[in-house]
Amino acid sequence: MTFTPRDITRKSSKRSQALNAFTNFILMLSAFSVVIIALSILVVLGSESLRFFLQVPLWDFLLGFNWNPPLGTPVPSYAPYFGIIPLVFGTLQITFLALVIAVPLGILSAVYLSFYISRPLRSILKPFIEVLAGVPTIVYGYFAATTLAPTVHEWATALGFKASTESALAAGITMGIMIVPYITALSDDAFASIPKRIAEGSYGLGATRHETIIHVLIPYARPNLIVACILAISRAFGETMIVVMAAGMTAKLTFNPLESVTTITVQMLTLITGDQDFESVSTQAAFALGLFLFIMTFVFNLIVAKTLRRNRFSHD
Repeated sequence: MTFTPRDITRKSSKRSQALNAFTNFILMLSAFSVVIIALSILVVLGSESLRFFLQVPLWDFLLGFNWNPPLGTPVPSYAPYFGIIPLVFGTLQITFLALVIAVPLGILSAVYLSFYISRPLRSILKPFIEVLAGVPTIVYGYFAATTLAPTVHEWATALGFKASTESALAAGITMGIMIVPYITALSDDAFASIPKRIAEGSYGLGATRHETIIHVLIPYARPNLIVACILAISRAFGETMIVVMAAGMTAKLTFNPLESVTTITVQMLTLITGDQDFESVSTQAAFALGLFLFIMTFVFNLIVAKTLRRNRFSHD
């Protein structure tokens, strides 16, 4: 039996179509699996949170100023014990302190890496920064508990301030140190993506390198720099070990960064670990906190997506 070139071409075409169909199926399955996983998490959090909100009114949860979940003995009314505002404020306070440290250091470090450093030194410093981004958070937490938190307490006491041994300031500084490599790496990538013609055009108009960086390149990369900061915020929202070891586990609504505070993730860890009864309202509160944090992260991700879309359209 002989095959003509047309038969061979037809078989090759069918084989190619089958391969393309299989590839498209795998890619589609991969894409939808991410959505399915996210929806599954949302369904689990939502169902358990619904059981919680059947016992604790939603508005008491969102607008309450007291977080002190009762463990063990049932109480007549759960509502006064599950106010999330101290946890939200503690989370935002520590995140703000971290960003005050990380954003200037991260962006300035990226400017130096992108425009001022020599190639040999960059080849050494850039991998070192990327390694710092992969250090486990428990290491930073141990550093905060053994070194930074006692130092903050001693300095504040020496200056006449009343300070706790665990404080939001110590946790914020440590978290800021932790996310500096993230902002630096993302900002460096943002500067690297700027077309060379932008800088060359500025030089052609007589601008110096310093003027080009300040007035042209940084404004051009601003959307991606904002994205880097937003991703750092999301990273700070989910941090637990640093807060446990440096800021404590006391839910307190205070504007004093030298006092002990706690965050949403720390309370989730406290409520869900150990020999807990998953039918108790206190354990179900962890799912409500998880749902709240999920929504917060989702909102920030939408902001990132919108910023990226606007950046792409403005550069096209």
